[in-house]
Amino acid sequence: MMNVRLFNAQDVDQLATLFHLSISQGASGHYSVEERAAWSASPRSHENWLSRLQPTTTWVAEEGGIIAGFINLKPAKLKPSDNEEWLSADIDCLFTHPDFTGRGVATALYKDLQEFAVAQQIKELTVEASFLAKLFFEKQGYEVLSKNQHPRAGQVLVNFSMRKLLL
Repeated sequence: MMNVRLFNAQDVDQLATLFHLSISQGASGHYSVEERAAWSASPRSHENWLSRLQPTTTWVAEEGGIIAGFINLKPAKLKPSDNEEWLSADIDCLFTHPDFTGRGVATALYKDLQEFAVAQQIKELTVEASFLAKLFFEKQGYEVLSKNQHPRAGQVLVNFSMRKLLL
């Protein structure tokens, strides 16, 4: 049975491997071999991941001691609008291990993140989504704001700026 819980530092090895496999294998239908190598040529260091995740709230989905996926939320910021301010927060990562694709991992992780966001009175969630993640976030009610191009290691990686207003 899958369990969603908060990340702890002992998870970093599995998380680094999961991220790399998610890109090198899981994204193969949307990005070329060269694009995936530019995105993640090898697993990133533990220090890199601990530094990236430290300021965020991160959840992992675990089944039988194996991390099946993770999602994280950056700290909320005040965003001005026409006549009020509201809290907005960015989803930094949502990745599922290729062996767990299609088993509800991303949905379970996102459910916990959105419940947390609502409890924190966050009114807007944003994300920079890959081609694969774009489909998932659209199913969750996100709208595409723009298509982006990011040059990296001689390749141009495409993602999408998306947002959802929480009521």
